Amino acid sequence: MTLRGRVDARVRKAARPTVIASTAALAKPRGDALHSTATRAGVIVGVSAAIYAVSLAAVAGLEANSQAQAAADAQPALNALAATTSENDAMNAAISDANARLQQLAHDYDSTSTDMSAYQAKFDQLSALVAKIQGSAAAMNAHFKLPAVTMHGSVGGGGGGGGGTVVVTTSGGSGKP
Repeated sequence: MTLRGRVDARVRKAARPTVIASTAALAKPRGDALHSTATRAGVIVGVSAAIYAVSLAAVAGLEANSQAQAAADAQPALNALAATTSENDAMNAAISDANARLQQLAHDYDSTSTDMSAYQAKFDQLSALVAKIQGSAAAMNAHFKLPAVTMHGSVGGGGGGGGGTVVVTTSGGSGKP
């Protein structure tokens, strides 16, 4: 080979990189912390946890939206329930008021019933007295003859007075007027 051929071979050799590397050059040293199995496992666990956290946050966000929509959908029912509760309370108050009035009426009826019993007893006494007087008058009529009373004309004359002539006659048995 000529000098030129040798120089060309050296230039070509220097220009091209060495493709074949020895296994010792490819192997990493055992003390390198970035490439150990524990480090790789930690990185995998960390990446997995990060993916899990992101997916959990996405699910929590979707769940929050779902709950907000459910709350918005339930709001009309809650409003109707509140209105019904208010109306029920008003009806309960009205029923309580009616019950109180009914109790008062029952008390008043009992009082009236007691008063009526007392009035009935007084009426019975008065009736007995009237019967006694009628008996005395009947007995007196048997002993004394009372003259008959006659009336001529209308009595009371309709309305406001002055409408008719009232004639009153006496029997003369009581004495002269």
